[in-house]
Amino acid sequence: AGSTAVHDTVVNQLLAKMDGVEQLNNILVIGMTNRKDMIDEALLRPGRMEVQMEISLPDEAGRLQILKIHTARMREYDKLDPNVDLIELAKKTKNFSGAELEGLVRAAQSSAMNRLVKAGGKVQLDADAVEKLMINVDDFNYALENDVKPAFGHSNEELEKYLVGGFISWSAQVTQILEQGALLVKQVRSPDTRGFASVLLAGSPNSGKTCFAAMIAKASDYPFIKVISAEDMVGYTETAKCATLRKVFDDAYRSPLSCVIVDGVERLLDFSPIGPRYSNLVLQALFLLVKKLPPQNRRLLVIATSSNRSFLRELGLLSAFCTIIDVPALTTVQHIMAVIEDTNALSRQECDEIRNELSRTTKEYFIGIKKLLNVIDMARECEPVDRVSVIVQSLMSETFSNS
Repeated sequence: AGSTAVHDTVVNQLLAKMDGVEQLNNILVIGMTNRKDMIDEALLRPGRMEVQMEISLPDEAGRLQILKIHTARMREYDKLDPNVDLIELAKKTKNFSGAELEGLVRAAQSSAMNRLVKAGGKVQLDADAVEKLMINVDDFNYALENDVKPAFGHSNEELEKYLVGGFISWSAQVTQILEQGALLVKQVRSPDTRGFASVLLAGSPNSGKTCFAAMIAKASDYPFIKVISAEDMVGYTETAKCATLRKVFDDAYRSPLSCVIVDGVERLLDFSPIGPRYSNLVLQALFLLVKKLPPQNRRLLVIATSSNRSFLRELGLLSAFCTIIDVPALTTVQHIMAVIEDTNALSRQECDEIRNELSRTTKEYFIGIKKLLNVIDMARECEPVDRVSVIVQSLMSETFSNS
């Protein structure tokens, strides 16, 4: 690809053969690529490769047929356990391509063969390995879990990273946010809508915005979920960031149902309050991608998070989102105690002491749930006699610093 001599020579040769002076009759030219964006436009004009068809990812029925093809020899020689349900396997392999399904079958076969290898100084096979070889459900499950991941599938590891320690519903506001998210998920999935929605979760730092986004995305059960985070683009140029954004959204358009999480919008824009400074190139790219409707028969949910709503308002980026949800911090003693009690880090007596001390000191607090969880983790390592004072002093200090 690019304007190299080799690239130009190949393009010119193809053009000469397909649309040159000498006419070629009764010849059908079929080209295949997984990077249409890198094909020279001259080859795609009328009279050349003018008919262009996109081969999308197989649906459940298509995946079942592909699995039947790749397991045909196993069934023929009675090496596939009767308990292996290909219909159930086709349901589990959402957004798997044909090549990935073939890789899954091969990985399951390798897993079954590894069971017959005897542990020792030398690699030894069971004497009756051929007769004993049987690919079962556990082999396919192991391959799904460890060996083969779809290129256009879930970011399970990333989502679980944001949900470490579980999810704490510390007030009715938390439930309301999740219900709003579930409603947006249904809206995108419904055939009676445009199939597109974008939501911004805005709140103070450490208020758990990314955790909310991960919970909504995980509960959606969409086959394609990707997370765009500034921490994955450390050292990237503005152009590289734009290219990464474009690729994630292009990948999302290939799946029937997709969810893209843009975590920390202001960090992605290289925002600095001194100046202020930000990347206009990334801003324009993000603005256009968030507002762009997906292609026909494609549905997309965009979830973004930000800790600086006023900055996004000044940039005009708030108007790009269909919905804006405020994520609150913990402001009352009831909120704080709900989190502390849910963690089971302190005894009932210690919880009562903290509640009494907080109620006596002040009535209003302002602390993010992530900050509070860090304080609780620190208190776990303290001497039991110091736990209450450590938590109370940390909460007071955090509240005064935010006031």
